[in-house]
Formats: sequence, structure tokens, C-alpha cells
Amino acid sequence: MDAKAKAFSSISTDQLGDPRHYTDVALDLADQVAKVYFPGGVTPFDHLTLPEVLACVELAAADLDELVQKYVPGSHLIRVRDLRSAKKATEWYRFGQNAMWVGSVFINPVQSGTRWAASRFGLDTLFDKLQGDVLLWFHTAFVHELGHYLIEMNSGRLKVGVKRYREIMAQHGEPPVEAAPVSAPAPPAGEVRPISLAVLGPVKAGKSSLVNVLVGQPAAIVDALPVAHVGIRYRMTFPGGQPLSILDTAGYGQDGADEAEFAAAAEASRDADLVLFVTTATNPGRKSDVDLLDRLEAWFAARPQMKKPPVLAVVNQIDLLSPKAEWSPPYDWRIGTRPKEVTIRDCVAAVKEQLGSRVLDAVPVCSRLGESFGIMDGLVPAIALQLDEARGSAMLRAFHVEGQADQFKKLGQQLVAGGKKALGILWENLKK
Repeated sequence: MDAKAKAFSSISTDQLGDPRHYTDVALDLADQVAKVYFPGGVTPFDHLTLPEVLACVELAAADLDELVQKYVPGSHLIRVRDLRSAKKATEWYRFGQNAMWVGSVFINPVQSGTRWAASRFGLDTLFDKLQGDVLLWFHTAFVHELGHYLIEMNSGRLKVGVKRYREIMAQHGEPPVEAAPVSAPAPPAGEVRPISLAVLGPVKAGKSSLVNVLVGQPAAIVDALPVAHVGIRYRMTFPGGQPLSILDTAGYGQDGADEAEFAAAAEASRDADLVLFVTTATNPGRKSDVDLLDRLEAWFAARPQMKKPPVLAVVNQIDLLSPKAEWSPPYDWRIGTRPKEVTIRDCVAAVKEQLGSRVLDAVPVCSRLGESFGIMDGLVPAIALQLDEARGSAMLRAFHVEGQADQFKKLGQQLVAGGKKALGILWENLKK
């Protein structure tokens, strides 16, 4: 990014007013940044979703607008065509000034020569330099702002959307010194309210395997305790002190929830910040799911002193969708054209249609041990969007850090396992 900015030692008004110049610079910079993160990529945008690209454009444009509005006087009045007019006006000014010098030479040659030299090598040079510096400043700011958000985009941090990204940055960005003095005491750990999730759904929908993936990633401390007639509650603490509580319910059968199973679902939802409603991708009908969600709606409506938590549908076991023999993640299920991507997209659309306004959204995942997909980069951001700023950003940060650490852990495990296998083969050959 710095190299791209420094590659332009000067910028002309023609370049500044030409939209194609910005397009060329943006595409070239996007290609260079993408190659750092994805060396094997075909184009700068193959690995990205459309919302991520739009978020990058919106954030960069907003920052540039703020800079121009603040530091360029009259920017709200200057049109693009005025830039071209300014160049012509400058040329006419120079022509008229030179004509004036030629005429004045015949009247007072010595004084005119002195004034011409002072103007030519003094104020005019300073004006030219100032004009060039302003144009170059804007162009450099354009490259820096765009480059910054291209990095954020390729790092995956714009998956949460513009609004949530700004909220997280406002909450956890570097604060001004006067706003957060070093001596300010940190809030006691006991005052941090835990994030509470309730996991509902039918039996054999993969609820427990989903919980295992979630609690296996960010937990600094994990405690599991049975909750009578409800399920298992997992309590853990993120690095940084944010507690998390996940209540994994026993579920219900194909015929729907009986009174005891519904009571367990209602109790689990009562104190939850968010309900994760797990349903299988291969289930063609979801009448029992719809019935449970409708009963929950009525249960909370009859208790106005309680607030029904938002419900997020988790479409699990997408690895079993057609074609069943194919499972080669990652999948870009939103816009991809591979057979599995199309099937996942159709499945999510069907779930949204069946569950309707009872759920906020539907997120496809695979929680199979060792083959999980769509949880860290899809479900966790979706959960964070439904939490308040501090707890949502704490959750995103913890899962991101621990997810990266887990990649190295997995690599280490693979190296150890591979080494053992190689030694075993060598030993068997020596015995022969």
C-alpha cells in the first residue's frame, strides 16, 4: 500500500478528474493485497462475498469524504468539471500574465524584469508546489484509505458488515488518551454479565456436536453441569474475562415436543440472550419445529414481564446434502455455482420460507468432528450481531484469536501423527 502511494510523485488535475484513473489504481491495489493473503487466487475478488466488497467500498468512501469535507475548503461546492475548468483558468492566467510582462518591458524594462523574476521563481513556484502537494495529498489519502479497508476485507474482518464493524471499532479501537486514562481501574470481573445462549431443536439434529465445536474453541475455563429436566449447561470464560453460558437442551422427537420437552425449551429460553434453533438440512418438513417456535411465542406473550430472545436458525449437517459424496469445503454457498453450493443455498432458502419471521436468519453449518464448516466464519459473527457491542466484539475477538491458535494446534497434531505414521512404516520395512 505504501509503495503504491509513493509510486506517484505528482498528480495532475486531469488524473484527479478522471474516474478511470481511480478504477485502475483500485483494481491494481486490490490485486496486490489479495495476492498477499491468497497467492493462488485467480482474481482479487474470487474469495469474497458481495457484501464484503460493498462494505470495503462504503467504508473507504466514507473516510475519504470526511477527510475532504474537513480539510479541503469549498469541497462541497467543487464539481468534477470544475477541476478541468481550473486547469484551463490557470493556463489562461499564465498566458495573460506573460502578455502583461511583455507589454511592461517596453515601459520599464529593469523593474519589469526584476518583478518577473521574483514572480517566476518566488510566489508562482510556491503556488505550483502548493497546488501539486494538495492534489498529491488527496491521491495518497485515497490509496491509504482504500488499502486499509482492502486489508480489513481480505483479513475477513468485514464479514460482520459496515454497521457492526464500526460498532466494534468504536468499542475496541485505540481511545484518545484523555478519554481513557491509564490509571482508570478496570471493572471487576464479577460485574461482567455472561453471554447466554440456549440451544434448541429436535433430537439427532447435531445440537451437542455444535456445542462441542463452540466450547472447544474459546474456553479458558469450561464447566459442564446438568440442569434438571432441561439439559447440560456449559460455562466458560473467554480470554479477557468475558463469560459465556451455553445451555444444550435434550430436544424433542419427530412428533413434536411434549409438555415436559416444551417446558425445558421455555426454561432454557427464559434467561437467554439468543436462542440457537438447530434443524437438520435433510429434513424435508419442519412442522414440529414451527409448532415449537409458535408455542414459545405464545408462552412469552402470556408473560409480558419477560422478553422473548431473538432466534437464529442453525441449519446443521449440510455435508449430507446432495451430492452426498462431495464434501470439500470451503463453500461460497451464497453465490457459488458448484453443485453443493447450489444445494446449500436452496436448503437455506427453504428453511427461511418454512420458519418465516419466527427466526432472524438461517446459517448453514457442518458440526461434524474434524469437518466443521460455517461456524467460526458464519455462525459466530451472526451471534455477535445480536449481542450488545461489548459482548459481541469480545466474542468475535476470542473466537478469532483462538481459531487461529487452533489452526497451529491442528498443524502440530498433523505433524505428530504424520511422523508417527512414517516411523511405523519405517519400522515395518526394517522388520522385513
